[in-house]
Amino acid sequence: MTSDSAPAIAVSLPDQWENCHACDATYRRRKLSRGEKLCCSRCGALLAAPHVESARQHALAVALTGIVLFVLANIFPIMTFDVMGAKQSNSIFTGVRGLLAQDYAPLAALVFFSAILAPALYLLFGSYVLTARMLGRSWPWDFQAYRAMELLAPWNLVPVFFVACMVAVVRLDLLGTVTWQRGAVFVVLLSICCLILEQIRENAGQDSDARLRPRFDPRVKRQRALALVVSGVILYPFANILPVMTMTVPGDKAALTVWGGVMELFHVGLWPAGVIVFLASMCVPFLKLAALGWLLWMDGKSTLRRERSKLFGVVETVGTWSMVDIFLLSVLVAVGQLGSLASVTAELGALFFAAVLVCTIFAAANYSEQMIWREEKV
Repeated sequence: MTSDSAPAIAVSLPDQWENCHACDATYRRRKLSRGEKLCCSRCGALLAAPHVESARQHALAVALTGIVLFVLANIFPIMTFDVMGAKQSNSIFTGVRGLLAQDYAPLAALVFFSAILAPALYLLFGSYVLTARMLGRSWPWDFQAYRAMELLAPWNLVPVFFVACMVAVVRLDLLGTVTWQRGAVFVVLLSICCLILEQIRENAGQDSDARLRPRFDPRVKRQRALALVVSGVILYPFANILPVMTMTVPGDKAALTVWGGVMELFHVGLWPAGVIVFLASMCVPFLKLAALGWLLWMDGKSTLRRERSKLFGVVETVGTWSMVDIFLLSVLVAVGQLGSLASVTAELGALFFAAVLVCTIFAAANYSEQMIWREEKV
């Protein structure tokens, strides 16, 4: 426990008892001084931080700015692709429309939810909750809105979408000319707002919204998580063997797997982009499945609890970056439709890859830190 952290102390007053959101240990709430944080003495999780008025104001300003930037990022085009005078521009939604046109509705729904709907709801709920806190009032459904923010956080993938845009530019530069448009600036600023708001939310600790955290049956949660991990393991080989897209240019037609796309980037000397795609699309899904599998295998054991808790935190943080490949496909489908000059088509492997990603995200959501600590009596 750090020097500026206050340990959680149990007392005998029932109305002062609360449970740690991570390990379910009982602790006493108390008023915190400026710069002081309340941390769990059992698992080390941040439980609460002092409510500094300026911090709330900054968070609300970030959320409201994010809403404005979200609208602008979805109105203006992000980039323009030019091949021999034929041009095609894209916005976030054009990728969704392109996937729908190719009869890949599940992929279109995934891109729409994680790049448009989830970020919009995350910012709206955040603004609602922060406004209520600023006014010192309890608005209808404000605690539920905060809970919704927690559930939407793993799906707020605007920063991942912009990384996919940068990788797409690297690919498209090999075929024609790519010009960034003003929408790219708004996407970058929106990504920064989302990252800052999420950091502020995490630094706030468990706070009083913990009272609405649902109780769970660990056996049911474990069965669900295990089923999703097993499903992900079964689907993972198909996601890497089958092609995820077909790129057609005059004189060449190539069906690319995830690994094939990585090797193509390395062969043309674009190794930084190749490293990003390799780590996000191949390493992260495999390591996330392996980590969740190990956590489930260790369930019920009393050893390495803190290490397992830290590992689960890493899994939650990096797991969604696998969406780079799906977003990359949506961007290429959006701007790469220039008839005989260039075309990009989604393939079956993309569905398997998206299914693996969804399995890992839901498996992590069904697994809980409380499953690591629940056997130990406080």
